[in-house]
Amino acid sequence: MKLNKLFKQALAVVGLALLIISCEDEFGSIGTDIVGQVNFETEVAQDFDIAAYSRNYADASGFNGVQTNGAQIGVVGYYNDPTYGSTTSNFLSQVALSRTNPDFGDNTVDNPTVIDSVVFSLAYFATNEGTDDDGASTYTIDSIFGNTPGQMKLSVYRSNFFLNSLDPNSDFEDAALYFSNEIGDFAGVEGDLLFEVRDINSAGELEEGFVPSAEELVLTEPVLDDDGNIPEDPEFEVSDRLSPRIRMAYDNTTTTGAEVIAYWQEAIINQEDTGVLLNSNTFNDYFRGLYFKAEPIDDKGSTILFNLTGVDVTIYYSFEGDDDSGEPGESTDDGVGDISLSLSGVRAIGYTNDFGISPIGTTTFNDNQNTVDGEENLYLKGGDGSIALIDLFGADADADGIADQLEALRSCNILINEANLTFYVDQEDLNDAGAGQLEPERVFIYDYDNNSTLLDAAIDVTTGTNGPVDTRVNHLGRLTREVEDDLDSDGVSYKVRVTQHINNIIQNDSTNVRLALAVSQNVTVENTALIGGTGDSEDGQRIPLSSVISPEGTILHGSASPNEEKRLRLRIFYTLTEEIDPTSPCGIALGL
Repeated sequence: MKLNKLFKQALAVVGLALLIISCEDEFGSIGTDIVGQVNFETEVAQDFDIAAYSRNYADASGFNGVQTNGAQIGVVGYYNDPTYGSTTSNFLSQVALSRTNPDFGDNTVDNPTVIDSVVFSLAYFATNEGTDDDGASTYTIDSIFGNTPGQMKLSVYRSNFFLNSLDPNSDFEDAALYFSNEIGDFAGVEGDLLFEVRDINSAGELEEGFVPSAEELVLTEPVLDDDGNIPEDPEFEVSDRLSPRIRMAYDNTTTTGAEVIAYWQEAIINQEDTGVLLNSNTFNDYFRGLYFKAEPIDDKGSTILFNLTGVDVTIYYSFEGDDDSGEPGESTDDGVGDISLSLSGVRAIGYTNDFGISPIGTTTFNDNQNTVDGEENLYLKGGDGSIALIDLFGADADADGIADQLEALRSCNILINEANLTFYVDQEDLNDAGAGQLEPERVFIYDYDNNSTLLDAAIDVTTGTNGPVDTRVNHLGRLTREVEDDLDSDGVSYKVRVTQHINNIIQNDSTNVRLALAVSQNVTVENTALIGGTGDSEDGQRIPLSSVISPEGTILHGSASPNEEKRLRLRIFYTLTEEIDPTSPCGIALGL
């Protein structure tokens, strides 16, 4: 499948070389001519007409969900948005062995005591805030979202559904696409139950579910006596300190642990020399993947965004003779070895929405949007949600295919110094549901007609100390808040600069394309996802993958907002280079 016909990579050079790395499902870059900026003493600002409205692409609106395979981040959990409703996220992925065609040594196959333990681990994105003299670290978790904190269920199944990398309906010529509304319906996706993530309370009892914790995980081991044996009443010492994560360890000391160990003995160790562990293809056909299923408990839970490389199942075992668990290509006779399964290959996210309390949850939502004058409110929701569409420069009264204001501006001899769109958060309609932390920190604007980024994104090389959240802030301003730098404070607005895009439209007669605005978890990620039901991979409409993985949402004042101070307008700062007749089309457009 060749997507480069749709996503053409065109770069501008402005005194420096910009390298944009493209892939099949990235936004293309369009608009390659940058108009030189000249600073004069007089600068004037003028607002211009636009029509902005929302588009729901969730399954409930008649679309077929959104493509979720290809995301480089895992998503699982439950998010109850006070404005939009609830979303349950499940995750399906192929897995890979840490080594193929393994040699487990002697006396391991069909030996019920060979496995010492099995550990399932899922690491959170976390930041180390400091380490004390004892080596203990304090962390903050970066990617857990929710307004209903509490226990939720997380079950990990062995999937029996085979994820194809190529589409069988195209004779395996095109890449397979998996959409948000179909994962949970795959036959056999809930195979054998492997792990249930459950907290242990102060009494040592298992809880029904778990709550993500920011505490570091401290592992201990017994202190051996002088003969190298474990004393009857041993002392314990710290053997390792791990960043915050889910970690479930099983050994033969409990009934559940013995059952888990017996399962993995048969599933992996006993398969030595049977051919199913020979290579990645035979293993994927045999062990088809892991399915992570989340369920709320009493309508509580949170959504976890996790690093795919931080998930594994590790089997620790004992052996006799030599095995190959040492350095690659070398055998070892230590008597203890391990083999692990990690996420790899094809993966997809499944979303189940209950948007009944939100306007975007109705099947007629898209049909009822005023695409001529715009709407009072713009609804942005990540995941399987909604975006805002923006038509610049208002009406085309003479029906020549060009907005009247734009025609007038093209006749003006002006220098454009800046053009921006300021999106004000409608806190009144959010009903304080935003609660600061729940409001998306970033939004992403793009050319919806051509599935392309704007040139303003390509030339914005700003970076900050906090990584992606402080990147491209000249083009895509962060959410300003009532109290600066206070993430619990209500959001005020997002300023999006589109200076070069507007320059190209006015000065270079570039096409006045329709723009789209979406929430984003990472504005540096330009990979895209196909909206189901809008066409195939070549010509269908797309949204940023960084929006697909985001659980957050907000409500913005639209172009028809009754609040004139916060109404969305295109504002252009320009410099006059000659005297203009106020009664001319140019003078009228500029409000002279």
